[in-house]
Amino acid sequence: MSLSTAAPPTERHVAIAFAGADGSLLHSQDPDRPFYAASTIKLHVLMAVLNAVDAGHLDLDRTEPARRTFTGVDGAPFTLFGDHLDPTHPADGQPITVRELAVRMIDRSSNEGTDHLIELVGLPAVATAIDGLGLTATRAERLIGDAAAIDQGLTLETTPADLVRTVRAMVGTSSNLQPDHRVLTREAMSAQRITIISSALRPEVPVGSKSGWVDGYRHDVAFIGDPDGPEVRYLAVMTAGMVKAEADEVIRARVRELLPDLAR
Repeated sequence: MSLSTAAPPTERHVAIAFAGADGSLLHSQDPDRPFYAASTIKLHVLMAVLNAVDAGHLDLDRTEPARRTFTGVDGAPFTLFGDHLDPTHPADGQPITVRELAVRMIDRSSNEGTDHLIELVGLPAVATAIDGLGLTATRAERLIGDAAAIDQGLTLETTPADLVRTVRAMVGTSSNLQPDHRVLTREAMSAQRITIISSALRPEVPVGSKSGWVDGYRHDVAFIGDPDGPEVRYLAVMTAGMVKAEADEVIRARVRELLPDLAR
């Protein structure tokens, strides 16, 4: 038995958005094509959390009891399990701060942290954060692993262009985030454990990313270079219909093509 995610794709696709410091696209391939977002949607959850902190509705230093069981759209509880768990996540009931949930959601891609934070801020707050970013095709309609919501057709979806806009708005110099929240986002993305784009870059290149993967979908979005500098670049590559190893090589090949001076 596996955790519900999304129906596997029936066709192969690769879509790309590559932008400069000002957000203008330098290269694209189907940049507005929607894909199942997988864990890239966690960036939008983080934005909603940081917005709630800014508004005084949530405190990053607030302590919560860790948990793996959440409430589905039908009102029934569901529990995350198996490969969808972070083995280093605190045991149920152990204390964890909102800040640690947020960082784990990005650097470890914690599903426990994601669903916990969504329940703290609410899905409407995530939708508001998406709207505030000016995104055109991103949808965060359910918690991760909520089978009842999937049966109702609720999904997690985004595009390469929306991912690039999101990262630029969260880490770039034009970001409306408080400086300490911008630093939190940059550091969490730079510490991500599942790296794809960065593995094709030379070790000295500053980079932070958020990948996403379920069977049939493999994505990564990154800032490349100093986010405070004029040479920073933003790259999102989304793939469908490939096994993990093939998708990773496709993403790395795009990095080498678009950033030959920075590639390994």
